[in-house]
This record gives sequence, structure tokens and C-alpha cells, in this order.
Amino acid sequence: MKKAKKNPESREALTGNSKRGSDSAEALPKRVERYSKAKSRALTMVTYLRDQSTTRAHIVASKQTECGAWLEFSHYTDVDQVRLTKASFCKQHLTCPLCAIRRGSKQVNSYLEKYEQLREKSPMLRAYLVTFTVKNGEDLNERQNHLADSLRKLHGKRRDKARGGRSVTEASKATAAVWSFELTNQGNGWHPHVHAIWLCEEAPVQEALSAEWHRITGDSFIVDIRRISDEEPASGFVEVFKYALKFSDLTPEQNWFAAETFRGARLLGSFGSFRGIKPPESLKDEALDDMPYTALFFKYLPDGYSLQRVTRHEPD
Repeated sequence: MKKAKKNPESREALTGNSKRGSDSAEALPKRVERYSKAKSRALTMVTYLRDQSTTRAHIVASKQTECGAWLEFSHYTDVDQVRLTKASFCKQHLTCPLCAIRRGSKQVNSYLEKYEQLREKSPMLRAYLVTFTVKNGEDLNERQNHLADSLRKLHGKRRDKARGGRSVTEASKATAAVWSFELTNQGNGWHPHVHAIWLCEEAPVQEALSAEWHRITGDSFIVDIRRISDEEPASGFVEVFKYALKFSDLTPEQNWFAAETFRGARLLGSFGSFRGIKPPESLKDEALDDMPYTALFFKYLPDGYSLQRVTRHEPD
């Protein structure tokens, strides 16, 4: 019998939570409801894209229309785990919230597993959620480039320090890091910012990092550092990997403009022991071999996902 691994969906805030775990049968209704809302937003984007004049908008709309049209969950009753084992995804995660949820939850799982391994080897390591901002602006390209260039300068100082240089930086306290670029626009211009997880044995000092960030950016000093709980680290990692999901908080027009602006750009980066972790190839969950399960087939209808068929399967 194959051992039941942790489901990426159990990583809390990206996909919800329950006392028994969000991969349990008890949590499935909320999970399906969340996917229904994401699919509904994806179709709102489809309507907007179909009205655009570009070929690319129509291609994305075509792919996104069929994304998540049906979902099949496997409920492994012996271990009370529910896996999303069959589905079709468009992988347009900057315009499709359903794909953003699936991609983000799998990334959370991968980096949390690596974090747990690193903690076993180095118990003194602590995780910190570090947020960098720059001043809002109307020009998204200019603000994003300014943020990215400033982050590169900070990381460059870290590399110089590691090589024996004279740079002084709070970033040198991080032995590993993973970060993402996030974007909002609440009527005061574009607000790109970075959420990062730093693994440190010595705590970074917010006042020092804020002053350093202001020297680098020339216009921004707002930096936030929060210690991530050793017992519940998932919430901190979720902040980093929900970056694509935040695009769905924009208007459809803003969402498409931002998605096209960032097309091909790297919105996720890492250094140290977090390097080399690849994005998920499949957005489906891994099936558990040699276990009996009940297949739950859902179809998306105008009012959300509806259970259409239940089939019991026994191992050969």
C-alpha cells in the first residue's frame, strides 16, 4: 500500500482550512465552493477577453473557457484524504484564479517540505516573512522595474558580503530565501511589492533594513519583518505564493494589462538552499495507488460546481 503523503491543499490559507485538514471529506464542500468562485471569476475574465481585439486575448479566452469545466476528486476512505486527481487546467495562472489556487498550493507544499528538511539539519534556523514596498505610481512598468532593480541591488550586497566584500546588509543574515512580486491597485496607482521568506539564525532588524532599503530605492522605506511561527509556518509561506491569485483582485481590464505586462517575467525568485525547486508540472494531486477510493465527479454549472456522479473503485 502506498503511503499517504501530505496533500498540497492542506496548506491552509490558499485553499481554506478545517480542524480535520482541508484534504478531508469534511472540508470538501468549502473547497468546492472556493473553486466555484475562482471558476466564476475566470469566466468573467473570459467575457472581457472575448471583447478585446487582439489575437492573444482570444487565445487565452479559448483556453480559459474550458479550464475546470469538470473536476474529479478521489476520496481515499482508508486515510480520509480527498485528492483532485482528474481535471483539465489552462495554466494561465495570471488570469485564471482556479489555476492560481492550484499552482500556489503546490508551491507552498514544495517549499514547506524543503523548509522542514532544513530545520531538521539546522534547528537554529528561523523563518521570517519580509515585505518590501516602493512608492505607488501610475506607470506599472516603471514601478515594477524600480522594485526589481532595488531588490537586485540588495541581493548584490548580500553576495558581495558572502564573498568577503565590505558591504553591510541585513540580507546577509539570510542563508536561504524565496520571494515573489505581488501587485495591487486600489485607486492610488500601481503598488508592486515583494513578499519574501528569509531563513536566518540571527533575526534581521527592521529599523536597519528599512534604512538600507531607503538608501537603495531613494523613495521608499516601508519594510515589514514578521517572525513565522515554528508550529504553523504555512501561513507565512502562503503570503509568498498567493501572488498570482492577487491578480484576480484587480478589475478585468487591470488584470489583463498586468498579466500582459508581466508575461514572461520571473515573478518568483530564490537563493541559497531554496534554489532549484521547480514549479509544478501538473496542477492535479498525486493519486494514491493500491487504495480503495470513491470517485466524485463535479461539473461546473451556472451556479457553481455540482456533483454529478459517485463511483466506487477497488484496487485490482
